[in-house]
Amino acid sequence: MRIAGIIAEYNPFHNGHAWHIARTREAGCDRVVVCMGGHFTQRGEAAMLSKWDRARMALACGADAVFELPALFAVRTADAFARGGVEILDGLGADALAFGSEIADMATLRALAALREHEPESVSAAVSEGLDAGMSHARAWGEAAASYLGLAVEALNRPNALLAAEYLRALDGCHSRMTPLAIPRRGDYHDDTPGAFASATAIRVAFARGETALALQGIPEAARPWASPDALHPMDDMLLYRLRQMTPGEMAALPDMGEGLENRLYRLCRAASGREALLDGLKCKRYTRARLSRMLTYALLGLDGDALKAVQRPAYARLVGIRRGAEPLLRELKARATLPIVSGGGALRGDACFEWECRATDVWSLLHDDPRLRAAGREYTEKFVVV
Repeated sequence: MRIAGIIAEYNPFHNGHAWHIARTREAGCDRVVVCMGGHFTQRGEAAMLSKWDRARMALACGADAVFELPALFAVRTADAFARGGVEILDGLGADALAFGSEIADMATLRALAALREHEPESVSAAVSEGLDAGMSHARAWGEAAASYLGLAVEALNRPNALLAAEYLRALDGCHSRMTPLAIPRRGDYHDDTPGAFASATAIRVAFARGETALALQGIPEAARPWASPDALHPMDDMLLYRLRQMTPGEMAALPDMGEGLENRLYRLCRAASGREALLDGLKCKRYTRARLSRMLTYALLGLDGDALKAVQRPAYARLVGIRRGAEPLLRELKARATLPIVSGGGALRGDACFEWECRATDVWSLLHDDPRLRAAGREYTEKFVVV
């Protein structure tokens, strides 16, 4: 049995994701196991659907099992996000890691991974020149790296190509036996045009506008029973309340906080009307909006650098859902796994990583009106799903 692992958010699951799973099977993989983030994304945003509904969508469209990528790794920079997912899938005994990328040439991806691991002085100097010319750090680094590797200027200003390089770094860093498998990505990650191969961004925008029929065009028919989200309220009030209770010193302890930014955040959070207005005020060339968004989510959840240092790597693999008929896969994983496989939350009571997962889910629940979704403790009461 050849088992492939996929690291994903599925926010929401769409036709491109189904295509990715199908191509992974065509590459010679018998089973597909997904390691999926929970209720907050890598960009620090609230997921539009619960992780249980997103797992149902994936299982209905080709995945055999879905495991959890805990919040302590899911709401992090690309390197930590990749490392958490790789270590869980490696701990489950997967044979291959399949990922989508705008760059599918493995030699190019390996060269990019090596560059991110050890940045030459010439690239650092080119980045500094780009910053002096008024570029954002992401743009300056992308252009400098593309020039160094002999690629087109736009080649590295693609999020999935950079994430693919982080997957390769993580595979090397944990000495994984998984074989990397790059699947060419269909569609543009940032494109907000609806259609059959619309991006997750486009689908979320369509749902937010009330254009449900347009949004559903991009979602496989088998996944549609779980696709329509309950309206998510902005997290403005919870976030501003939390920030206005914090001191500059507490803000300085947030992960990825730059020197001096805490003073600006302390000042701006007292004047901002909401999260988006606060991000607009904080945005500058040095800090991407995604990085700032993650910082705000760290503050909302109460996560500081000490919490992240206390959990260096995943200590378990938690099952979120399984496809009916895939029980032989679960038996195979249990035989291969070097991490304990758990399903119910009760088995993880007291685990530091799981307690942060509980907090993230409880905060996410308060973004809804539905009383069934607002109850705390769902990490203990929800069972793993079977589709």
